[in-house]
Amino acid sequence: MLQTGLARGLAENAGLPLFPVAFLVVGGLILARYLVVAGIALGLVTLFRKPLATRRIQAAPFTAVQLRREFLWSLSSIGLFGLAVAGMLLLRDGGPTLKLYPDIGAFGLWWFWLSIPAGIVFHDFYFYWAHRFMHLPGVFERVHRVHHLSTNPSPLAAFAFHPIEALIELGGILLFATLFPVHPIALALIGFYSLLSNVLGHLGYELFPQGFIRSPALNWINTSTSHNQHHRSINYNFGLYSLIWDRIFGTLHPNYETLFNRVTSHHATREGGALNPLEPAQPPHLTACSSPDQTHFS
Repeated sequence: MLQTGLARGLAENAGLPLFPVAFLVVGGLILARYLVVAGIALGLVTLFRKPLATRRIQAAPFTAVQLRREFLWSLSSIGLFGLAVAGMLLLRDGGPTLKLYPDIGAFGLWWFWLSIPAGIVFHDFYFYWAHRFMHLPGVFERVHRVHHLSTNPSPLAAFAFHPIEALIELGGILLFATLFPVHPIALALIGFYSLLSNVLGHLGYELFPQGFIRSPALNWINTSTSHNQHHRSINYNFGLYSLIWDRIFGTLHPNYETLFNRVTSHHATREGGALNPLEPAQPPHLTACSSPDQTHFS
């Protein structure tokens, strides 16, 4: 595999053990993607916050304390991602842990291209149930509460997970690569799509056009509004890439479409977002977790 080969070459040239070099290579690549995608997203919504004001979902601004916390937890998750992926790649060299194959045509180009949407659907279904599991009493407080410290999350919250949650999140993609043959490029594209979706869900602004959810061809796609609403009303909207499973299993917020229409119809004022008039206050055990400081970023 590309990362393994690069790590092995660097380790041999430097006379270093393979695993720490593989960790640095894999972790560095994941960190670079996060910094570029989440950093650009945060920069754009901050730079264009005035033109985007009517698309802001909540009135509450991002704060310095929040951004610092989200970034540090994301760094922790990226470190674990690097350790886990590097370990799996090295194990793969000594056994069939991951069904990665180097020749892009080994299973036919049709499977290479089909494996990408197949992996996304697999991960979407896995995530929905893993997410619901992490909201169970006792599990939520110990594992998922860290992610919900931000009731109006920013793009930096894309990987802001407790270590156990980080491994659960990564598990869906690694499970797919354990059960099905997948080319490393296809797996990387699935991971990149996951990052894009996470950043979009934590954007704080709705970019999709008015009428988007009225289209039967589009209303299954998850939106910034849906996941932002989940951070306020934690018993709804568990999907990652789609709203399919929320619709099938009855966990889509009853006010989701009303909120989306409110945000996209410019009923949100430039002084505040659209969520407050439609949503109940955050449960006290979560409200107490956020300690905004006085430096506002959006």
